[in-house]
Amino acid sequence: MGLFEDAWKNIADLSTTQGKDCYIYVGNVSRSGYDRITDEFIKKKTKSAYLFLATYGGDPSAGYRIARGFRHHYEHLTIVIPTYCKSAGTLMAIGADELVIADKGELGPLDMQLKKPDELFDMSSGLDITQAMAFLRSQSTDILKSVLIDLNVQLSVTTKTAAEIATKLTTGLIAPIYAQIDPYKIGESQRAVSIAFSYGKRLNDKVKNLKTDDSLRSLMLDYPSHGFVIDRKEASTLFNKVRAPSDAELKAVESLYGLCHDPDTNLTFVALIPPSAEGTSNDTVQSSPGAGVEQAVDASEGVAGPASEQSDSDDEGNIARTGEGSPQVSNSQSY
Repeated sequence: MGLFEDAWKNIADLSTTQGKDCYIYVGNVSRSGYDRITDEFIKKKTKSAYLFLATYGGDPSAGYRIARGFRHHYEHLTIVIPTYCKSAGTLMAIGADELVIADKGELGPLDMQLKKPDELFDMSSGLDITQAMAFLRSQSTDILKSVLIDLNVQLSVTTKTAAEIATKLTTGLIAPIYAQIDPYKIGESQRAVSIAFSYGKRLNDKVKNLKTDDSLRSLMLDYPSHGFVIDRKEASTLFNKVRAPSDAELKAVESLYGLCHDPDTNLTFVALIPPSAEGTSNDTVQSSPGAGVEQAVDASEGVAGPASEQSDSDDEGNIARTGEGSPQVSNSQSY
């Protein structure tokens, strides 16, 4: 059998036995990916759905639209995470009724990425400036206290004089660093954080899968890096419904690893797999996608680096369906 024929068969069988539509989304979260998943919604068969999701992140607005789209079309949504589900992928996970996280699966912080000035591909965290300001504030307090106590206690300098000296010394040390911070970048950073929080809150208001309001804040503020691992055990402290895959789900997950092991590629794959009882037709993705998908995955090898270093740019191509149902590569415009 071909590289993904087993995966397609296992997912089709899962769709039949569970009575749920099964979607696959692998790659960057983008507006073009949202357009593709919307095209698949018109072929829905049931009131419940699986979404097999593998992504390093992308456009939070697109992730929000995808999650809302599933909520509009389905009464129940289970998101299955075979490998990476970072940033905008985590935002989408907030919109699920339950999360199924495989042993190799992981979420990431809600850390929106911003383009670095004068850099074509490099991205920075939306929390970089916020964390820098918090660090400077902490350091300023520590310096002021330390100098004041040393002068007043150890050198017997009067409190008033010691306070004046400590203030001037602290200001002289910290002021040049603060002067390098661009107020515009502070506003941009705060806006990115506010966007992520607002989208997350709106999604959680629908399904209430986050344990508390603090869970959303934790996803945004309590993790030190964009690539920080939130595994199944830790995810269960943030979300109400998190579990390991069942035997049937695990069978589908394991057969998808070849497609999901490195989702940050120049190709975004989106598909609705029909139930095995229905077979294939001209207007659905075939159970055996053939060489089109295999070539797309082969072409992506070596393109992306470690998960923690990936940009969230949504400048991606897509895999589109041909008239016969076999996926082929196309370069549709991203928003």
